[in-house]
Amino acid sequence: MLIGKSSRGKSRPGKAAPGFAAALAVAVILLFAIQAAAQPAAPATGPEGPPLATAPSGPRLDFPAGLDTDGSAVYAANSRNNTIARIDLSGAISIVAGQLFKQGSTDGAGSKALFNSPDGLTIANGALWVSDTDNSDLRKVVLSTRVVTTPAGTANTSGAEDGHGGAAHFNLPTQLCTDGKGTIYIADTGNSMIRKLSLADLDVTTIGGQAPDGEGKDDGPAGKSKFNRPRGIATDGKFVYVSDTANNLIRKIDLSGNVTSTIAGSGAEGKDDGKGAAASFDHPEALAIDGTTLYVADADNHAIRKLGLADAAVSTVTLVNGHLGSGLAISKDGRTLYFSDTTENAIQQVDVSNGNVTPLYPK
Repeated sequence: MLIGKSSRGKSRPGKAAPGFAAALAVAVILLFAIQAAAQPAAPATGPEGPPLATAPSGPRLDFPAGLDTDGSAVYAANSRNNTIARIDLSGAISIVAGQLFKQGSTDGAGSKALFNSPDGLTIANGALWVSDTDNSDLRKVVLSTRVVTTPAGTANTSGAEDGHGGAAHFNLPTQLCTDGKGTIYIADTGNSMIRKLSLADLDVTTIGGQAPDGEGKDDGPAGKSKFNRPRGIATDGKFVYVSDTANNLIRKIDLSGNVTSTIAGSGAEGKDDGKGAAASFDHPEALAIDGTTLYVADADNHAIRKLGLADAAVSTVTLVNGHLGSGLAISKDGRTLYFSDTTENAIQQVDVSNGNVTPLYPK
């Protein structure tokens, strides 16, 4: 509004010439346009208003779970983005199989294959064997071709039946290990059972646990032993070692007769070092073995523990920042332990001689 003067000296509304008013309006419009262009773009918002994060592209870790190493790289099951990753020892990452954030059960080569929250992983006979947890089956990824197949279990069909290939059923299987001689052992977590898969004939049998009879901690032969949501598994070829997670115990199965016994842990949540039942754990999960020592990812204690197989003595290797994932692997020379870190979406490495932790990926 223009300000004019009345004959009495008081301010009053006045009028501008028509041409001047039009020019002024154009100038105001141009000024607002310039100011708007100078402002940063507002972030995209979700349905309820908060900004939406832009998902990064390319290979990466997202809630890494099971790990194994062939000496040149560490392989990781990405349980949240449904891919299998390879991280070479220099820290470079690539995707072996699966599509980022796309779930399913399709077999195929590389990105044509789909997974659904893969968890456990082990290397045997030139292939990665993966427990595809939310599909309740086992997948095989041939390393030379990246072709994915389903050798045991049936996608989206849970159960506890033994049998051949797809006739066998699992219920949320998690960690895997191999004896290097043609057998894979499975922590069938949802069934609270320990299973084995013969690679020669794809027969699945149960060596411990009593689904659907419920959880427990009974020792004894396969027909009587019980577990409670076991998640970690490792073998030296003579025994299968099990993190009996919800029981806070470390168990072993003598493969000569499939007899289960308890070797460490009191059953109560704790972090005490000591021998056998004098030690305590808090939801132990992933395991790794070097022949004489069993390493334990003691998840809720945020600690890497070790158990001497000769004397059942438990001690603490190191404490870690963040949350331990369900992956643990030992290097071929036994000097470096790799673990999945779900807080940082990372793979960390531990010098077992001194407990020092350094990142493998990302650096």
